[in-house]
Amino acid sequence: MTTYLLSKIGDPIFALGMGVAAAFSRIRRDQIEKNPEKASDIGYGTVVQLGQRRLQRWWNGDFKDL
Repeated sequence: MTTYLLSKIGDPIFALGMGVAAAFSRIRRDQIEKNPEKASDIGYGTVVQLGQRRLQRWWNGDFKDL
């Protein structure tokens, strides 16, 4: 019998949430290391905007320098 931490549906949702949070934290940390003078200005909104721009470039077929 399979044992679930939360439930059959809750475990994948929890894992997805943890993965997204980890990705946001890593991207934010990378941006702060790249631009230390703007560290106070870099928030999660900035990370989301960066992700949207990258996704749009990928969708349009511009794969250079992602």
